Amino acid sequence: MLITKRMEDRGLMPGGFVANDYSLAVWGLKPVTDPAPLLSPDILQDEFIDWVQGSYLLRRAFREVAVIGGLVERQHPGKRKTGKQVTFSTDLIYDVLRKYEPDHLLLEAAWADARTQMTDAGRLGDLLDEAAGRLAHVTLERVSPLAVPVMVMIGREATPQGSVDDELLLEAESLAAAAMRVDDLPDPGQ
Repeated sequence: MLITKRMEDRGLMPGGFVANDYSLAVWGLKPVTDPAPLLSPDILQDEFIDWVQGSYLLRRAFREVAVIGGLVERQHPGKRKTGKQVTFSTDLIYDVLRKYEPDHLLLEAAWADARTQMTDAGRLGDLLDEAAGRLAHVTLERVSPLAVPVMVMIGREATPQGSVDDELLLEAESLAAAAMRVDDLPDPGQ
């Protein structure tokens, strides 16, 4: 999602993404002529942290910390809160703490827990650093055989659309206008 956000910021109108153990495919309405800025190692500094802080992963970690810390109780004598009630309460507290006390001890504990559950960001950073010097962008005339497994999975994930939807609607209107144009039809009397 960080790459699609960068694509959106650069006006490339991302449409979706898919990944497996060996590859990543991201597509959009505009061609990517230089992927290096999209894959630069600095993506793990600010953008990654912002994404994690707004993600479900950190909210779930905060929920566990809040219950363990006694901020939210799952059970009252004779009553038990549903998971939905606990989630609503902790999400509300999480949002308030992030806004007004971003250095709160419980947020720091949730961040520490989430870090242990996340992908090894250090190894990912090393990979991006190494790849930055060896990245080769090649425009192919056809799909590479190594890309077939990822191409089969296309459509499983989509990005929040926004400008892509607008561009697709404009293209659809253009195609409809071209199809409805009468001046290009042959004269039936000839």
